[in-house]
Amino acid sequence: MEWYLINGVENIVIPLEGRTNDNYKKIKLENSSNRENPLEINDKKLDSMLNGVENLNQLKDIINSNCDCSLKKTAKNMVFSDGNPKSNIMLIGESPGEAEDKTGKSFRGETGQLLDKMLNSISLNRKNTYLTNIIFWRPPGNRKPTEVEINSCLPFVEKHIELINPYILILVGATAAKSIYKIQSGITQIRGKWKNIQINKLKNLKSIAIFHPAFLIKQPSRKREAWEDLKKIKIEIDRYT
Repeated sequence: MEWYLINGVENIVIPLEGRTNDNYKKIKLENSSNRENPLEINDKKLDSMLNGVENLNQLKDIINSNCDCSLKKTAKNMVFSDGNPKSNIMLIGESPGEAEDKTGKSFRGETGQLLDKMLNSISLNRKNTYLTNIIFWRPPGNRKPTEVEINSCLPFVEKHIELINPYILILVGATAAKSIYKIQSGITQIRGKWKNIQINKLKNLKSIAIFHPAFLIKQPSRKREAWEDLKKIKIEIDRYT
């Protein structure tokens, strides 16, 4: 059962005893948030705990000790962030890959190299931006994170945004955009559109969704659209500064 949970399987089918092989019983795997666990904290206690967090070090410690995400069991390192925490530009991606899992830093490897080029094209870099992910641990085999995994991390991600308090929030890829916007629309429908959102105490936070570098590596023909989105971000940064 635990193997299925770690690898993102939430349903399995088993044959009913005494029936033919054509008859099966579908059962819902019990996820970690439903198990009886004396160390599990309820939503009210979590909210109270996060309200008391005043800095990134405190947040990182609480994520390590209280984030109920099964990916902790298989990942080598927690990937918290990279870049400048005092920046006004914050980027949120999907989840760590193999390179990030090894280094403990966000956006590494081939994906990170392309992101660096994208940022450099509008006079940004890791010294004047702040980078993190929706998920803090690498899913096995670089699979997409499940809804259970995303929801277990999301309250901590929202607190992360609140602490950074950016002027512009850039949601890199479909998973980040869907999680923060709480929508099901695809990235092609929502990319490149400014949206003011509220995250905890932050109101009218300016945000925009862009293609993930991993997506652009697989579909380089979409780089022209990505460039148009980057130019919109550059215009807004120039207006702000």
